[in-house]
Amino acid sequence: MGGVVTDRTIETISWEEVRALIAARVPQGVIERLSPVPAAELRHLRGPLRKLRSELGRELSSGDMGRYGAAYDQLAALQFAGVFAAATPAEALEWLTARRLLDLTWPRPGGGSTNPDHHALLRALLGPHRDAAFHRELAVRLAEWLPARGDGARWLIAHGLAVWSGAELPTTDGYVIGWVREGGMMRHHHREIGEWFAAEGLRGPVPHHGTLRSWLRVQPRLAEFVRRLFEVPDVGSEFADPHAARSGPDNEWPKVLTALAGEGLLDRAELIDLCLGRLLRGDRPGNLRGFLQLYAELAPDAEEVLARARDHVRLAADGAPTAAKTAQAALRAVDTRLPAELFAELTAAVLARPEKALATAQLGWAGAALRRDPAQADRLLPAVAVAFAHPAPTVQERALGLTARHLPHTAAAAAEAVRAAASALSPALQADAHRLLAIPTPSGEWQEPPQVEASPTGSAAMPAAPAGPVDLAERLGALLADRVPDPGEFEVVLAALVAEHRRDASALRTALAPLTARRGEGPASFWEARSLGGALGCLLDALTGRPQESDRHAAELLDWPAHLRTPAVIPVLRIHEAAGRVAAAPVPLLLATPTAGDGTIDPAVLTERLAAHRASGARPWPMDLAQALLRVPPHALPGLRAAAAGLGCDLPPDTAPPAPRRFHTQTPDLPERVGGYGWAPPVLPRIAPLVDTPVSASGGITGLLHTLPDPTEIDRFTGTPSLSAADLAQLPWLAPWHPETIAAHGLPRAVRQADTASHHENNPLLPRLAEAPGEFGPVSHLLLAYGLTAARAENRTAALDALLAAAARGRLRPEALGAWLAALWCLSVAKPNRVLPVLADAARSGAGRTVWAVLAALITDLAADPGRRGLADVLVLAAECAAAEGIRTTLPALDALVVPAVPAIPSIPSIPRRVRTEAARLAGILTR
Repeated sequence: MGGVVTDRTIETISWEEVRALIAARVPQGVIERLSPVPAAELRHLRGPLRKLRSELGRELSSGDMGRYGAAYDQLAALQFAGVFAAATPAEALEWLTARRLLDLTWPRPGGGSTNPDHHALLRALLGPHRDAAFHRELAVRLAEWLPARGDGARWLIAHGLAVWSGAELPTTDGYVIGWVREGGMMRHHHREIGEWFAAEGLRGPVPHHGTLRSWLRVQPRLAEFVRRLFEVPDVGSEFADPHAARSGPDNEWPKVLTALAGEGLLDRAELIDLCLGRLLRGDRPGNLRGFLQLYAELAPDAEEVLARARDHVRLAADGAPTAAKTAQAALRAVDTRLPAELFAELTAAVLARPEKALATAQLGWAGAALRRDPAQADRLLPAVAVAFAHPAPTVQERALGLTARHLPHTAAAAAEAVRAAASALSPALQADAHRLLAIPTPSGEWQEPPQVEASPTGSAAMPAAPAGPVDLAERLGALLADRVPDPGEFEVVLAALVAEHRRDASALRTALAPLTARRGEGPASFWEARSLGGALGCLLDALTGRPQESDRHAAELLDWPAHLRTPAVIPVLRIHEAAGRVAAAPVPLLLATPTAGDGTIDPAVLTERLAAHRASGARPWPMDLAQALLRVPPHALPGLRAAAAGLGCDLPPDTAPPAPRRFHTQTPDLPERVGGYGWAPPVLPRIAPLVDTPVSASGGITGLLHTLPDPTEIDRFTGTPSLSAADLAQLPWLAPWHPETIAAHGLPRAVRQADTASHHENNPLLPRLAEAPGEFGPVSHLLLAYGLTAARAENRTAALDALLAAAARGRLRPEALGAWLAALWCLSVAKPNRVLPVLADAARSGAGRTVWAVLAALITDLAADPGRRGLADVLVLAAECAAAEGIRTTLPALDALVVPAVPAIPSIPSIPRRVRTEAARLAGILTR
């Protein structure tokens, strides 16, 4: 970049010349021309360069890919010109860190692009006309700018400037994380910045470091930086790098820090304290893993643990599960030397946590301590009784047995505390608690809890209509910005747009002008227009006199191949219909706007709307009419179809949407159907409704609703087409009286979201479907079963809401839901650790009898395979529900689960001991 100074390099450089170099796109041309010139002689370029950056930014935001590409290709050359012309460190920082200029690719002279050379940017800043003070200030400013997550390119420049100028940089989060990553690169024969200076002939040679350990040994501020490692986010993830171990222990951060402490370069006691402090503050699991590895490498001995015993107790009580387990194990190693008071505190704290493994280990430890010294019972048993409120019934049962064994050796006050705590035990254990702990039984006969009859719940009201054009424009803007628009708000806004355009098109156009100004020029592309927001943009264009191609977009959507069409596009098609007809074939109002918050239309209101069309001489829009007829009760359809026929319009087919009764089960041993690429994809076990023969006469939006997904096409269940959360939110309102059809269309997404490997965003379908008035059948119950075993907790919560709503409305058939759960359980689709906590929450929410009925059906179907994972936990939850609800009945399936153990006979499945125990407990509760 230096070169011989010629007359051309010292002459004034015109803006036109620099602009041409930038337009040429290749940064090297700017570097060669400007690098010999002092920044002071380029001051006349600073204003035009900033203006050009703004102009290119506008081009990048134009939405036109051609303009975007032409602007983007000039940014790298522009950045170099700005860096060369910068008069102060603040100006240089601006050119290095502007959002549009981060991580640019470099265009090649002959076309294409390559990765940026950040060393070239550093070299541009090291020109001889800039002094050390400039470099030091810029290095400090850049270190302070670095984001906490790190920025490798800007870190390199800041570090290089610091090494060059001798600046002492602040230990900001961004600089420290970059320092950690730099150390991790040593195992890759990484060339440090000092080596680069030497290779460029800028400085003398420096030693090469081939390992992290050798590099850390020579760091001048090692202790200072190591302290910051325990404060900066995401350092633990760098510590836990799984690839570092392949390069040996001298390249693993935990092992190297421990080794340096052994060499005396770091303070071992301080490292242990810092590590414990970091674990106590908590973090995401991936980040804590690195600090747990460091703790394991440090391996504090007994004296070091005892000196920090209270910190370990706090970590066992409040730390992340893995950190708590580590603290518990460290304290267990100094068992007999731990003060009794501290051990009781530890026991109560750990048993108050929800983790079953931690509680089981602590109860075992407490049992051993009591056997060794029964005198500890007064202090320890009240702590053990904390486990009576543990969410795991097996932990409760074990704690009950432990307290019962040692209660006779306990003082009266401690014994009363234990008995008082027993009220928190599961209802299934209450009888055992009364017997084992000698708790007096309340006088009086057992009273069964009153049964709450299901009562229909009124549907929510629709949102209020907009109060004039200005309010309408604001609500349309909010709708366009909403990632998952509310179906009621969508319907109200759509109806208001059509009505306001008929009432006063000029006032509406004025109110919509700000929204119109945000849209790009030219009609929307098909890929934009197929979304709800894109279609509303087309309607906005139609309402304001701008060009739009909604008729073409609608035709293309309806012309998609059958396996790509879904009813999720019906709202989009209705918007395009409005955009294409609002001016050419105006109507007094839309027919399909719901009158209730469940998506239904009052037949009397629809009759009035049809009369308004007749009075105005307007013919209903086909899709608007078809959608309206799908929203009225089936018994009102004949009269409404006759009224619509009197308007001279074409009616949609008079066929009810399908409600499947047959199902396809894709078992793990059944190969998937060979696809178009000639190979069979991996098997996705699932259950889905079989496709009936499509109605030949159906077309338009009716055809979209009638064409159900083919259960043998795996692409429909792995994302082709993929229904977004916005699509799923609208789906129940398309045919609120036909939830079976809607459930069949929503099932592929639910299947995908129950698959651990491919769960995605939240699914709003189930709660909205539960609000619909139609009858729940087998497909709806199958969809609910999938929702209960969704991989995301948010989707399981949504399924819980749907279950409670359907039960409250008397639309849930628990035995059907239990049967579907059993079928999914046998396919290993339904996971016990997902389903059972949701059902337990439902029982605690007042649906105990409903949950019992679900579990009874589930137990009945699973009893044939008693060794199946999770059956014991099902029996435990069923016992809790039966005891809490006072259920007295018989469950024949239990008879086969409580038989005594017999020698293995091939024809008789072996019954795990815990299954037999829990089945006997449940049978006792049911016949008590």
